[in-house]
Amino acid sequence: MGVLHDFERRLEGAVEGFFARAFRSGLQPVELAKALQRYAEDNQHVTADGVVVPNVYRIHVSERDHDRLSSFGASLPRELAEVVVRTSTDRGWSLRGPVKVRIEVGDDVRFGMYDLAGRVEVVDPAVRPGGRLRGGSRNPAPPTPAPPSTEAGFDQTQVVSSVPRATLHLRIANGPGKGTTVPLTGQRVTLGRMASCHVTLDDSTVSREHAALVRRGETWWVVDLNSTNGTSVNGVQAAEQPVAPGDRIELGDAVVELLGGPA
Repeated sequence: MGVLHDFERRLEGAVEGFFARAFRSGLQPVELAKALQRYAEDNQHVTADGVVVPNVYRIHVSERDHDRLSSFGASLPRELAEVVVRTSTDRGWSLRGPVKVRIEVGDDVRFGMYDLAGRVEVVDPAVRPGGRLRGGSRNPAPPTPAPPSTEAGFDQTQVVSSVPRATLHLRIANGPGKGTTVPLTGQRVTLGRMASCHVTLDDSTVSREHAALVRRGETWWVVDLNSTNGTSVNGVQAAEQPVAPGDRIELGDAVVELLGGPA
Protein backbone atom coordinates (compact mmCIF):
# COMPACT_ATOMS: atom_id res chain seq x y z
CA MET A 1 0.00 0.00 0.00
CA GLY A 2 2.98 2.32 0.16
CA VAL A 3 2.80 3.26 -3.52
CA LEU A 4 -0.90 4.16 -3.32
CA HIS A 5 -0.48 6.06 -0.05
CA ASP A 6 2.29 8.20 -1.55
CA PHE A 7 0.15 8.73 -4.66
CA GLU A 8 -2.76 10.17 -2.65
CA ARG A 9 -0.47 12.25 -0.47
CA ARG A 10 1.20 13.90 -3.47
CA LEU A 11 -2.16 14.66 -5.11
CA GLU A 12 -3.46 16.24 -1.91
CA GLY A 13 -0.42 18.49 -1.95
CA ALA A 14 -1.02 19.38 -5.59
CA VAL A 15 -4.59 20.61 -5.01
CA GLU A 16 -5.14 21.74 -1.42
CA GLY A 17 -8.47 20.65 0.03
CA PHE A 18 -9.59 19.17 -3.28
CA PHE A 19 -10.33 15.69 -1.98
CA ALA A 20 -12.62 16.89 0.81
CA ARG A 21 -14.44 19.33 -1.50
CA ALA A 22 -14.94 17.38 -4.72
CA PHE A 23 -14.30 13.65 -4.28
CA ARG A 24 -17.09 12.51 -1.98
CA SER A 25 -18.71 10.61 -4.88
CA GLY A 26 -17.89 9.56 -8.40
CA LEU A 27 -14.61 8.17 -9.68
CA GLN A 28 -11.74 8.40 -7.18
CA PRO A 29 -8.13 8.98 -8.35
CA VAL A 30 -6.93 6.02 -6.26
CA GLU A 31 -9.34 3.77 -8.21
CA LEU A 32 -7.45 4.67 -11.38
CA ALA A 33 -4.12 3.97 -9.67
CA LYS A 34 -5.33 0.53 -8.55
CA ALA A 35 -6.73 -0.16 -12.02
CA LEU A 36 -3.34 0.56 -13.60
CA GLN A 37 -1.65 -1.82 -11.16
CA ARG A 38 -4.20 -4.56 -11.95
CA TYR A 39 -3.98 -3.97 -15.69
CA ALA A 40 -0.19 -4.24 -15.69
CA GLU A 41 -0.38 -7.43 -13.60
CA ASP A 42 -3.00 -8.99 -15.90
CA ASN A 43 -1.11 -8.09 -19.10
CA GLN A 44 2.40 -9.35 -18.37
CA HIS A 45 4.54 -10.64 -21.25
CA VAL A 46 7.28 -13.14 -20.45
CA THR A 47 10.37 -12.46 -22.59
CA ALA A 48 13.99 -13.54 -22.57
CA ASP A 49 14.79 -10.35 -20.63
CA GLY A 50 12.13 -10.84 -17.96
CA VAL A 51 8.48 -9.93 -17.43
CA VAL A 52 7.39 -6.92 -19.53
CA VAL A 53 4.23 -4.90 -18.77
CA PRO A 54 2.45 -2.17 -20.78
CA ASN A 55 3.90 1.32 -20.55
CA VAL A 56 1.31 3.37 -22.49
CA TYR A 57 -2.23 3.74 -21.11
CA ARG A 58 -5.43 5.55 -22.14
CA ILE A 59 -8.27 6.01 -19.64
CA HIS A 60 -11.77 7.04 -20.77
CA VAL A 61 -14.08 8.50 -18.11
CA SER A 62 -17.45 10.26 -18.05
CA GLU A 63 -17.64 13.98 -18.77
CA ARG A 64 -18.58 14.72 -15.15
CA ASP A 65 -15.63 12.74 -13.81
CA HIS A 66 -13.31 14.31 -16.38
CA ASP A 67 -14.33 17.82 -15.26
CA ARG A 68 -13.48 16.93 -11.66
CA LEU A 69 -10.24 15.13 -12.47
CA SER A 70 -9.07 17.95 -14.72
CA SER A 71 -8.71 20.15 -11.64
CA PHE A 72 -5.42 18.34 -11.05
CA GLY A 73 -4.09 19.46 -14.43
CA ALA A 74 -1.00 17.48 -15.51
CA SER A 75 -0.37 16.25 -11.94
CA LEU A 76 -2.83 13.35 -12.07
CA PRO A 77 -1.58 11.59 -15.24
CA ARG A 78 2.01 12.22 -14.15
CA GLU A 79 1.39 10.67 -10.71
CA LEU A 80 -0.49 7.75 -12.28
CA ALA A 81 2.53 7.09 -14.49
CA GLU A 82 4.74 7.15 -11.40
CA VAL A 83 2.48 4.49 -9.81
CA VAL A 84 3.19 2.18 -12.77
CA VAL A 85 6.94 2.84 -12.56
CA ARG A 86 7.15 2.24 -8.80
CA THR A 87 4.91 -0.84 -8.92
CA SER A 88 7.04 -2.29 -11.71
CA THR A 89 10.20 -1.70 -9.68
CA ASP A 90 8.68 -3.30 -6.57
CA ARG A 91 7.45 -6.39 -8.44
CA GLY A 92 10.40 -6.86 -10.75
CA TRP A 93 8.57 -6.00 -14.00
CA SER A 94 10.34 -4.47 -16.99
CA LEU A 95 9.22 -1.35 -18.86
CA ARG A 96 10.32 -1.07 -22.46
CA GLY A 97 9.83 2.69 -22.73
CA PRO A 98 8.48 5.80 -21.00
CA VAL A 99 5.28 5.32 -19.01
CA LYS A 100 2.54 7.52 -20.47
CA VAL A 101 -1.00 8.00 -19.17
CA ARG A 102 -3.76 9.96 -20.89
CA ILE A 103 -7.25 10.65 -19.47
CA GLU A 104 -10.06 11.45 -21.93
CA VAL A 105 -13.86 11.73 -22.04
CA GLY A 106 -15.59 8.56 -23.24
CA ASP A 107 -19.06 9.05 -24.72
CA ASP A 108 -20.36 5.69 -23.46
CA VAL A 109 -18.68 5.69 -20.03
CA ARG A 110 -20.99 6.18 -17.05
CA PHE A 111 -20.31 8.45 -14.10
CA GLY A 112 -18.03 6.74 -11.60
CA MET A 113 -16.78 4.20 -14.16
CA TYR A 114 -13.77 4.04 -16.50
CA ASP A 115 -12.53 2.29 -19.63
CA LEU A 116 -8.82 1.44 -19.56
CA ALA A 117 -6.63 0.22 -22.43
CA GLY A 118 -2.86 -0.17 -22.51
CA ARG A 119 -0.03 -1.42 -24.67
CA VAL A 120 3.71 -1.94 -24.76
CA GLU A 121 5.23 0.80 -26.91
CA VAL A 122 8.78 -0.08 -27.97
CA VAL A 123 11.12 0.14 -30.92
CA ASP A 124 11.23 -3.66 -31.14
CA PRO A 125 8.06 -4.75 -33.03
CA ALA A 126 8.30 -8.29 -31.61
CA VAL A 127 6.82 -7.15 -28.28
CA ARG A 128 3.04 -7.42 -28.48
CA PRO A 129 0.70 -4.86 -26.89
CA GLY A 130 -1.68 -5.43 -24.00
CA GLY A 131 -5.41 -5.95 -23.88
CA ARG A 132 -8.36 -4.00 -22.53
CA LEU A 133 -9.97 -3.62 -19.12
CA ARG A 134 -13.48 -2.27 -18.66
CA GLY A 135 -14.84 -0.61 -15.52
CA GLY A 136 -12.46 -2.27 -13.06
CA SER A 137 -13.03 -5.83 -14.27
CA ARG A 138 -10.21 -8.32 -13.54
CA ASN A 139 -10.93 -10.16 -16.85
CA PRO A 140 -9.47 -8.14 -19.75
CA ALA A 141 -10.13 -9.20 -23.33
CA PRO A 142 -7.35 -10.87 -25.33
CA PRO A 143 -4.58 -8.46 -26.43
CA THR A 144 -5.18 -6.59 -29.67
CA PRO A 145 -2.57 -4.84 -31.83
CA ALA A 146 -2.24 -1.07 -31.63
CA PRO A 147 0.00 1.25 -33.64
CA PRO A 148 2.70 3.31 -31.91
CA SER A 149 1.40 6.59 -30.54
CA THR A 150 2.46 9.85 -32.11
CA GLU A 151 0.35 12.13 -29.92
CA ALA A 152 2.26 15.06 -28.47
CA GLY A 153 0.09 15.08 -25.34
CA PHE A 154 1.88 12.02 -23.99
CA ASP A 155 5.18 13.88 -23.90
CA GLN A 156 3.98 16.02 -21.00
CA THR A 157 3.39 13.03 -18.69
CA GLN A 158 6.15 10.57 -19.44
CA VAL A 159 8.29 8.96 -16.75
CA VAL A 160 11.32 7.11 -18.04
CA SER A 161 12.34 3.70 -16.68
CA SER A 162 15.30 2.00 -18.32
CA VAL A 163 15.95 -1.74 -18.65
CA PRO A 164 19.33 -2.60 -17.09
CA ARG A 165 21.91 -4.76 -18.89
CA ALA A 166 23.30 -7.92 -17.31
CA THR A 167 26.48 -7.46 -15.27
CA LEU A 168 26.01 -10.46 -12.97
CA HIS A 169 25.62 -14.21 -13.54
CA LEU A 170 24.29 -17.22 -11.64
CA ARG A 171 26.21 -20.49 -11.63
CA ILE A 172 24.71 -23.80 -10.51
CA ALA A 173 27.18 -25.02 -7.87
CA ASN A 174 25.93 -28.59 -7.28
CA GLY A 175 23.54 -31.25 -8.55
CA PRO A 176 22.14 -31.62 -12.10
CA GLY A 177 23.36 -28.83 -14.35
CA LYS A 178 26.40 -28.15 -12.16
CA GLY A 179 28.61 -25.48 -13.74
CA THR A 180 25.81 -24.01 -15.88
CA THR A 181 25.97 -20.21 -15.91
CA VAL A 182 22.97 -17.94 -16.56
CA PRO A 183 23.16 -14.11 -16.98
CA LEU A 184 20.94 -11.91 -14.81
CA THR A 185 18.96 -9.84 -17.30
CA GLY A 186 15.83 -7.71 -17.13
CA GLN A 187 14.26 -7.14 -13.72
CA ARG A 188 13.31 -10.66 -12.56
CA VAL A 189 14.90 -14.11 -12.85
CA THR A 190 13.01 -17.14 -11.51
CA LEU A 191 14.58 -20.31 -10.09
CA GLY A 192 12.79 -23.61 -9.59
CA ARG A 193 12.05 -27.11 -10.80
CA MET A 194 9.72 -26.05 -13.64
CA ALA A 195 11.17 -25.92 -17.15
CA SER A 196 9.61 -22.46 -17.58
CA CYS A 197 11.88 -20.97 -14.87
CA HIS A 198 14.87 -18.94 -16.05
CA VAL A 199 17.12 -21.25 -14.00
CA THR A 200 15.83 -24.84 -13.85
CA LEU A 201 17.02 -26.89 -10.85
CA ASP A 202 16.11 -30.57 -11.29
CA ASP A 203 16.13 -31.44 -7.60
CA SER A 204 13.26 -32.94 -5.59
CA THR A 205 13.95 -30.55 -2.67
CA VAL A 206 13.37 -27.54 -4.93
CA SER A 207 9.82 -26.21 -5.37
CA ARG A 208 8.31 -25.80 -8.83
CA GLU A 209 8.82 -22.04 -8.63
CA HIS A 210 11.11 -21.74 -5.62
CA ALA A 211 12.58 -18.21 -5.60
CA ALA A 212 13.26 -15.17 -7.76
CA LEU A 213 16.08 -12.69 -8.12
CA VAL A 214 14.55 -9.24 -8.46
CA ARG A 215 16.38 -6.07 -9.45
CA ARG A 216 15.51 -3.00 -7.36
CA GLY A 217 17.46 0.02 -8.50
CA GLU A 218 21.09 -1.09 -8.75
CA THR A 219 20.71 -4.00 -6.31
CA TRP A 220 19.55 -7.59 -6.85
CA TRP A 221 17.39 -9.18 -4.14
CA VAL A 222 16.57 -12.85 -3.63
CA VAL A 223 12.87 -13.41 -2.81
CA ASP A 224 11.51 -16.75 -1.63
CA LEU A 225 8.25 -17.63 -3.47
CA ASN A 226 6.59 -19.52 -0.60
CA SER A 227 8.77 -22.55 -1.27
CA THR A 228 8.42 -25.79 0.71
CA ASN A 229 12.03 -26.04 1.92
CA GLY A 230 12.92 -22.36 2.09
CA THR A 231 15.71 -20.21 0.67
CA SER A 232 18.98 -19.31 2.40
CA VAL A 233 21.85 -16.93 1.60
CA ASN A 234 25.27 -18.03 2.84
CA GLY A 235 23.62 -20.46 5.25
CA VAL A 236 21.15 -17.96 6.73
CA GLN A 237 17.42 -18.37 5.99
CA ALA A 238 16.14 -15.44 3.95
CA ALA A 239 12.59 -14.66 2.86
CA GLU A 240 13.85 -11.54 1.07
CA GLN A 241 17.29 -9.95 1.14
CA PRO A 242 19.85 -8.22 -1.12
CA VAL A 243 22.65 -10.32 -2.62
CA ALA A 244 26.07 -9.50 -4.05
CA PRO A 245 28.81 -11.27 -6.05
CA GLY A 246 30.25 -14.17 -4.05
CA ASP A 247 26.98 -14.98 -2.25
CA ARG A 248 25.75 -18.59 -2.26
CA ILE A 249 21.99 -19.05 -2.50
CA GLU A 250 20.56 -22.35 -1.24
CA LEU A 251 17.19 -23.57 -2.49
CA GLY A 252 16.44 -26.83 -0.69
CA ASP A 253 19.59 -28.89 -1.36
CA ALA A 254 20.45 -27.01 -4.56
CA VAL A 255 23.02 -24.22 -4.48
CA VAL A 256 23.66 -21.40 -6.94
CA GLU A 257 26.44 -18.79 -6.75
CA LEU A 258 26.24 -15.14 -7.74
CA LEU A 259 29.16 -14.10 -9.95
CA GLY A 260 30.27 -10.62 -10.97
CA GLY A 261 31.20 -9.60 -14.52
CA PRO A 262 31.05 -11.70 -17.69
CA ALA A 263 30.75 -15.48 -17.41
